[in-house]
Parts: sequence; structure tokens; C-alpha cells
Amino acid sequence: MDNQTEIFVKFIETVIEELNLHRQVAFELECNESTLNTFDKVIALSDTLEKIAVPGNIKINYLNQFKANIEQIRQYLSFRGQKDSSFVATQNEPWKIQQKNAIEASSLQILNQYNQLEFNLDFFNKIGFFSSNVVAVGANGSGKTSLSNKFKTYLQNNGVVISAQRILLVPNFDSISNPITTATQLKQSQQRDKTNKNNNEFGHLQQEFGLVLKNLLAENIASGNDYRKQSLELVKQGKKIKEPSSTNLDKTFQIWNSLIEHRTIDCKDGMNITAESDDGRGYPAIQMSDGEKVMLYLIGQVLQAPENSFIVVDEPEMYLHKTILKKLWDILEKERQDCLFIYLTHDLDFATSRTTAKKIWIKSFTHPDKWEIEDIPENEIPETLLFELLGSRKNILFCEGVKGSIDERIYSIIFPDFTVTPVSSCFDVINHTKAFNKIPDITTKAYGLIDSDHHGSKRLKSLIKDNVFSFDVTEAENLFLDEKFLSLLAKTIMSEKGVIKKIKTDTISEFNKFKELQSSNYVSTRINYYFKDSHVSKGNKLVDVKSNYDTFKKEIKIDDWYNERIKIIEEIVTKKDYSKAISIFNHKGLQHIASKHLKITDFIDRSIKLIQFDSKCHKYLYAYFPDKLIKAGNTVYSK
Repeated sequence: MDNQTEIFVKFIETVIEELNLHRQVAFELECNESTLNTFDKVIALSDTLEKIAVPGNIKINYLNQFKANIEQIRQYLSFRGQKDSSFVATQNEPWKIQQKNAIEASSLQILNQYNQLEFNLDFFNKIGFFSSNVVAVGANGSGKTSLSNKFKTYLQNNGVVISAQRILLVPNFDSISNPITTATQLKQSQQRDKTNKNNNEFGHLQQEFGLVLKNLLAENIASGNDYRKQSLELVKQGKKIKEPSSTNLDKTFQIWNSLIEHRTIDCKDGMNITAESDDGRGYPAIQMSDGEKVMLYLIGQVLQAPENSFIVVDEPEMYLHKTILKKLWDILEKERQDCLFIYLTHDLDFATSRTTAKKIWIKSFTHPDKWEIEDIPENEIPETLLFELLGSRKNILFCEGVKGSIDERIYSIIFPDFTVTPVSSCFDVINHTKAFNKIPDITTKAYGLIDSDHHGSKRLKSLIKDNVFSFDVTEAENLFLDEKFLSLLAKTIMSEKGVIKKIKTDTISEFNKFKELQSSNYVSTRINYYFKDSHVSKGNKLVDVKSNYDTFKKEIKIDDWYNERIKIIEEIVTKKDYSKAISIFNHKGLQHIASKHLKITDFIDRSIKLIQFDSKCHKYLYAYFPDKLIKAGNTVYSK
């Protein structure tokens, strides 16, 4: 159990003791049954929270949220600090009546807070306390906006909800308040109703963009003042002035300017944001396009979210062009890796672009607060959605495996211009690719990707004309065992020197240990491939059938294939050819070797996060794929 979890568990244990004390006081004061039931509910739910937290695998984001909910309940526990309920008996009757009425009245507030806590726990249970981001997909009318408003109320100070209702009114500022005031105003705005169904709230919707910008500007001004004071003091002491740190406003400009071509934004007067085209023409922010303004709004909201919190985004695709949408959220996720993003969307292209996120399906909504949410195991998209997805503008990459597999997650990241679709075996990949490309009047093209190890070079070469390609490892996970990639991962997690050498040594040793099993499995798989890929020639007479069958059987050379494989493995072991070993060694235990020496338990997840957030390492993986496939799958990449 880590330190944060231990602190949370001790906190919950204290709260349970306080709740039991107040439940006993309520009983002795003869409070009504409803009040006693409320205490029983909160105690039971607190006990559940403790059991969930004890294993130590829940992210701090969830613990912070539960703690915030519990703290709201604790403020109604007026007898905290008492050892037991014995003090009640010593009080006079008027005091008892007064306290009874107070407890019964506060129990209604406690019940309201309990409902918030129960909702959060139920929702997080449904998404499995996922350690990465979440995409909730649902059609119009499935209650996504109502769900975002529920979060707005229940997240309190542990997150930000970015509503689908966005009035992109950018004001001019004559003055800026201090950052404490602007932060308070922004938080109050974020917690308001944004359904646009309340006339009294429409004015607040108009002000929201201004409050987002005000807080960015206030923080920037305060940071500049602090830096000036520190610099003057350092000059006075004869010391060197330090480099200024980036503010959220600086980061906002940097992100915005990196995504929009031929335009830049700045804040030259310190209070009002202006845009400038590459021909030198300047104009105020209010004249920017809706897409440009919503980017500024979203970046500002995300950068100002609380640390280790939740960021709930209703319709993240609104106003954004497809070419910018994925890039923007990739950057924001990378910038706020401490936060968990919960996207509420009906845009299937966007949903599938969140390759490392857990996918859930909002099936239905019953007013006021009942949602039917279906878990989509292992990031699998339901078939009905998949059919729609295949109609998208992206080209398709059929690969071996199942939906949600590691293969799909890897290819979706390193080949962002493909819709990656696993279809079980290599023969399914070949057949699906051929069949899709025969469909008339389609604007997209299908590519296939198979393992090269059990096919002859002649066979693989013949498949290229059908847009089916091979890659140079037996399974996708082995890509992460590439020596250069491992070195970068080890550097990222600050592993000790020499760790890569140990991984290579143990891999070769493991290969030698399993050479007989590997060779036998190789022969079995090759036989199966041969049977599926070949056929007995037609015979007009029985004797011809028998002859053709004998010819067919002679092509299966079990002993020769086995001996050839053993020889190849022994040569690899003798030469300690690590790169060749990982290209043909089909063994899940290799991940454990890497995990052991890197001293981590989540080797695959860390590797996937590395390729998601550091595109520079893609070149190490691309070395195992043909150029034509790389160019088709990532048009911005060049070797």
C-alpha cells in the first residue's frame, strides 16, 4: 500500500468511528428511523470505500474524489472529538431535544451528500476504476449532457466539467482582478447549470469564456510580478537572475500556435488576446473563427483543472475540424497526465482515436438520474459501431488478433491514419483485405498486416499485390523488446545502468531453454498454415485422387522443418543475436524478463504510454515494418 492510499485508509477509518459515534448519539436521543437509516447507509458505504482502497491499486484521482465527498459529510458531524456517547446522559432535557432536532435536520444534508458519493462510486465501479482515460459513447438523447451536469455537481473541487454548451464570447478587459478572485469566479461558473434550458443561467453562459481567460491572465500577471521582485532581489545580492517559469497562459499560446497554421495568438498589452495572420494582419480574439476560439477555451479549461483530478468533456469534437481534433486532445492529455479525462461523445472517429482509453457505451437514460451503461471489455467497440466506423474516411488496417488486444492498441498509435481492425487469424486478414478492396465505389483502401515467421518468402511476396504485408516479429509485444526502445524506456523510468544487457542475456538464455518447445510449436503452426493455404488437386479417378493426396502429404516435411528450426535457434544462441531472437521467439515470458530487470509490474502499459506520448520513439518500431505500410499509416512520418 503506497503512502497516499495509507493516508486515505486511515482517514476512512477515522470517519467510520465518527459516524458510529453519531449514530449511537442519534439512537440515544431517540432520533427518527430515517435519520438512523441515513447513518447506516453512510457507514456501510464508507466501509465499502475502505475495502476498495486497501489493495492499493486505485489512482489518487479517485481517492481525492471520495475524500472530498466524505469531507462534505463530516461537516455535519458536530460531536467529532468525543470518545464515546456517554456525555449524552449527563445533559439536560432541553439540550437533548435541541440536539435531536439538529441531528434530524442535518441528516437530510448528509443524505444528499451520500447520494453524491453513491453516484460517484457506482459510476467508477462501472468503468472499473480504470487507470487511464474513459470515452463514453452514446447517441443523441442518451443523457450525455445530463451526465455531465451530474458530474458538475458531484465533482466539487476535484475536477472540471467542460460543457457542450459553449458561448464563445471573448470580451475586452480594462482591468484584471487578483488570481484568488478570478479562480473563485471560474470555479463558481464551472459548477453552474449549462443545459441552456434555464433563462436565469444564460447570462452566466455568456460570461464563462471571459472567466476562463481572466484567470489565465491574472495568474500570468501575478507570476510576472513575482518574477520581477525575485529578479530585483537577486540583482541586489549580486546573483544571476533565474529563467522565468512558464505560466498556463504561456502554455496556452504555445499549444494553440502549434496547431493553427498561418496564425498566431499573443497578449501584447498583458490583458487582451489578439490574433495575427502570417501576412501581419492583426485582429481581436472575438473575430477568430469558432474553431479557433473553442481551441483557446478548451486549452484554458484543461490547463486550469485541479491537480490529480477529473476532466469531464461533453462533446469534445464540437466546433473542431477533424484534422485538429485528435492532435489537440493528444497534446492536452500529454500536458495533464496527472488527470483522468472522461469524454462524453457520439463521434465514433474521435472515440476510436483515444487508443489507450477505456470505452463505455451509454445505452439509455431515464430522467432524472438513471443511466444504463454497458462496459465494452478490452476497448472493444460494439459491432453496430464498427460498421459505422468502417464508413469513415480513414483507410483500414486489418491485423491478427481480437478487439482490444495489445496489437490493436500499438498499431492505432503508430499508424494514426488507419482504422485498425483485428480479425482473428492471418487467413482472415488476407481474406478481409482482398474482399474489402473488391467493393466498388469505395473511397478508402484496406491494408493487411500478418506475422512473417510461418510463411515462406515467396508466399509473402505474392501477398503484397493484394495489399497484405508482414512485419518482422512473431507478436506485436516483441516490438517493445527492441534494444533502442528498451533503452529509452529504461531512461524514462530511471533504471540502473546495465539493465538492457541483463534483459538481452536472459532472453537468449530463455530462448535456448525453450528451443525444443519453440521448434515443435513452429512446426505445428506451419502444418496448420499449409493445410489452410493449400488444397488437394482435383482427380477424375480414384487413383488420381490418391496420387494427388500423396503429393500433398510429401510437401509436409515435419523432420526437416523441425531440424531447420533447431539449427536456426542454436545459431542465434551461439551468436547471441538478440535482434534475431526477438523476431522469432514467441513467448509471453519475455515481458516478465523485461519487467523483472526494469523493476516494474506494468511493462506493456508503460511501453504503450511511451509510444503514445513520445512519437520520436516510433522510428524504433517502424524498423520492423515495410515502408509502404508506414507511409500509408502515418502520412506525417518520414525516415
